[in-house]
Order: sequence, then structure tokens, then C-alpha cells
Amino acid sequence: MTKIIWENLYNDLPVHVAEALRTARLQPEQVIAKTDGELMAIEGIKEEDVNSIRTIYNTDNIEQVKEVLAKATVEEKEVAQTEKVKKVIKPRTRSKKYSMMAKGLDRENTHEIKEAVEILSRLAKSSKLKTVELTINTREAGVRGEIKLPHSTGKELRIAIFGPEVEAKINSGSLDFDMLLATPADMPKLARFAKVLGPKGIMPNPRNGTITDNPEKRAKDLAAGGTLPYKTESKSPIIHLALGPITQNEQDLIDNVNETLRAIGSTRIKSAFLSCTHTPSVRLNLSSI
Repeated sequence: MTKIIWENLYNDLPVHVAEALRTARLQPEQVIAKTDGELMAIEGIKEEDVNSIRTIYNTDNIEQVKEVLAKATVEEKEVAQTEKVKKVIKPRTRSKKYSMMAKGLDRENTHEIKEAVEILSRLAKSSKLKTVELTINTREAGVRGEIKLPHSTGKELRIAIFGPEVEAKINSGSLDFDMLLATPADMPKLARFAKVLGPKGIMPNPRNGTITDNPEKRAKDLAAGGTLPYKTESKSPIIHLALGPITQNEQDLIDNVNETLRAIGSTRIKSAFLSCTHTPSVRLNLSSI
């Protein structure tokens, strides 16, 4: 019999994306077969993460993907030996394009937000995927909240308000929304759907503001695009946020980054990095927040 060594899969993806796919126990060919919506339904996978996945795991690369799976599959009698090999951490290799972008970039030096955005704008010209990503290392886990940004992130959020029509959709498995809002009075009806909505991260919860006495007003505020919920990852004190495309107004992007760091608070932040999809990250100077 064979066994998959999951830690050997998805090492070519961002850490939080790899962990999400491994936890879901999805093999590479299953990842390719899933729709974007099904991928985003996996806990820990965001819309911008789908782009990273599709760049590598697509039908054009099916043979390479099969080879990756084959290398991560071993006979059970080899598992013990494989466990020993896993302890040896191999250095991560980067593509030539990434290496070229990183050339001349001082990774230890910190940059003002405006300068960091300008650097990313230059680097992103050679990349098709240009989502701006803010990665924050916090001093502790369990940091969560919501930020009211001065400008929209450009992300369209599909919001549903619980009612008979939405209840029928849940029953039929048609979850065509990214966020579900409900009133406290709705929760007894929603309780039976917890096993369906919970794993997908869309079960209404008072901690993220999805249980409210006025879901219509809440939906309107969220649809405006300037409200950004955040939280640290379940297993590490890291916050990943997508702030929209690098092609958006530069000053709007700078304002959004500033407000995000200010709202989370300098006392909670150990370090912060700005990057675009598949570009090197630029370390931010936090002295001014």
C-alpha cells in the first residue's frame, strides 16, 4: 500500500495556502479539477490565493503535477525512512524571474510605504498577477478585528442575508456567497447548518460582525468595499491581507496600508511586508505608525 507524505506537497505555494490544501487532504489533480468557487470554499483560501494556485496547478501542467504527486507518494514500508528525511529542510529554490526581480533589492532594509509601493509597481510590470498583499507578523496569536479603510480595495464581496431563499440555497448546496449575515433571532435556524457553513468559514459569528440586528445596513457597509476584516492564522501569529491590484490609485493604496497598520497597532506588530503576487516582499518601516 502507498501513503502520501503531505508535507512534500504544495511547497511551491505560499505557506498558508499549502497548509490549507494539505489540511483539506486534496491531491494536486483534485485541486486542478475544482472550480475557483470550490477552492475559495476551503478554509484559509482567499480569492487572491486562487490565482497563485492556478498559476502552477492547471491542466497545462498536468504531467508535471502527476510527477510531484508521485514523488510525494511512498510505500508504507518506506514511511519510517521518509520521516527521517523530512527532518532535513531543503533550501527553497526560486524561479529565474523571481531571482531577477530580487536582484538589487535590499531585503534587510526597511522602506517607507510610498517607496515600497513604487518598488512593487516596478516589479509587478513583469508579472501578470498583480494583487497587493500585506503580510503582518504579530507579537501574539489571536489578533482579530475589522478596519474601516479610507478607500475601496476593489474586491467584490458576495454578501447574503439569511432568509427563506438563502436557507433553500444552503439546503441545495448552492453556496453562491462569500459572507452570510444573520440576526440573533436567526441563529436557532442556522445551527443545523453549522457543519456545512463552518468548514467554509461563512457561519455567522458575532466576533466578525456577521451576526447583527441590522444585517441590511451591515451588508451595505461591507459592499462599499472599504471594510476589511482581519485575523491571525490559526496556527501562527501572521495576518495576510489582500489590498487590491497594484494598478489602483497609488495614494489610495498608501492610505489603505497606513490605516491598516495604524488600526492593528504598532504594539501588536513585530514586522510587516508588502508584496505583489509572485514578487519579492519589501519590508516596511513601522516607525511612523
